[in-house]
Amino acid sequence: MRLLDTTSFELRNGEQQLFRQEGYAVLSHRWRGLEITFEELKNYTQELRTAVRPLSSPQADKIRGACETARTQGIKWMWIDTCCINKASATEESESINSMFKWYREAQLCITYLSDVKRSDGSTDIFKRTYNEEPSEWFSRGWTLQELLAPQNLQFYDMDWTYMGTKREMAGSIARITGIEARYLTGTEYFGDACIAAKMSWMAQRTTTREEDMAYSMVGVFGVTMTPQYGEGQGAFMRLQEILLSSHRFDESLFAWKMPQPNAGAKFGVRNDQWAVGEWGLLAASPDWFEGSGDILAITDPPVTRSFVMTPQGLRAPIQSPLYAGKIKHLDDFFGVLWVTFVGTIPAIIGFNHIKHLLNQKAREDFAFTLNCCRRNPSGKLENVEVYLRPLNVEMIRYRKKNVPPSFVAKRTRCSKLGLSQNSVINGGERIVLQPRPSFPN
Repeated sequence: MRLLDTTSFELRNGEQQLFRQEGYAVLSHRWRGLEITFEELKNYTQELRTAVRPLSSPQADKIRGACETARTQGIKWMWIDTCCINKASATEESESINSMFKWYREAQLCITYLSDVKRSDGSTDIFKRTYNEEPSEWFSRGWTLQELLAPQNLQFYDMDWTYMGTKREMAGSIARITGIEARYLTGTEYFGDACIAAKMSWMAQRTTTREEDMAYSMVGVFGVTMTPQYGEGQGAFMRLQEILLSSHRFDESLFAWKMPQPNAGAKFGVRNDQWAVGEWGLLAASPDWFEGSGDILAITDPPVTRSFVMTPQGLRAPIQSPLYAGKIKHLDDFFGVLWVTFVGTIPAIIGFNHIKHLLNQKAREDFAFTLNCCRRNPSGKLENVEVYLRPLNVEMIRYRKKNVPPSFVAKRTRCSKLGLSQNSVINGGERIVLQPRPSFPN
């Protein structure tokens, strides 16, 4: 870990545990223009030490303001993402991304600088921007989600470095802006206990400069690690979800999302001849699809624990169609003999073919798949969440043909809808749910 001395403005390398014992602060902020990087910091050291503010750039002023704020509270060390990470080193950048949540969590103080807010004692919208009625841009950025959640002691400062208050003191206002319940902001309950869908909903509608960072900025929130691969685009978010599938923190609310519009999948470059409007897999294409899932609850002690595994064909899932036609192919022999015995050969064949037709038709209908998560219905009662699947390949019941291997492939359909029911969660079968891979053609 590399930290900035708040008095000399020189960088120092050391073990995070040692800095933690001495106490260090971290800065959370919205990047503006050309920030001062690790390579450039040495050119500003003298100015940061001695010059009278305002300094030569807002970026230098920000470093000076953060260090002065920490120093007045007796803190010697400061970590700032812009100048304390050598981004020329892919190894260091990867380590920083995967360690950042811990660094914020174990900091003595997190200083949050809102460069577009000026404190007004008479205002009810304390986080309002100076140039419009919207909350500070800080609340709309991807990386600042973990910077809000991780610190145990977070203080807000306005554009003039005027103290505004702490995260605990302002939890109500923050909750209204972010959708994160106040109990998680005050520390009354640990936010890590929220389900995957709720955490994803906190990221919905946030933005990052590089699209891969929408996934990388969430690794600490979910308590996982992943190697950054800039250039993978939207594939980073898909990779994050696959990591969650195999994580001990997995819960089935990962599948509890809705498309914002039925044709929302079109913007992700999937082929229209393979995916119709409203169709997708079980994994979402974007955190924005979880925007309405903030009230989803994981079942803490589910009666059934199920496994989901990504394969080259799609997601292998414990899904059992409500009526699988192939299971009654034994009508072909034993029951067929009974039919012939009691109703005669011709009526038996006609009746058997009619039943085959009805069952095969039923097996192709959309059906609900109940998830191990729940939400409250309009009357306040908890019910299980359901998604809808459409069979694509169902084994036909065949007359005088035995031992046909079962085959069942499906897509999620009606993706702009989540259902609620009191149906039990069933663990059985191994079926493939196809999963589109978002692409971005030139």
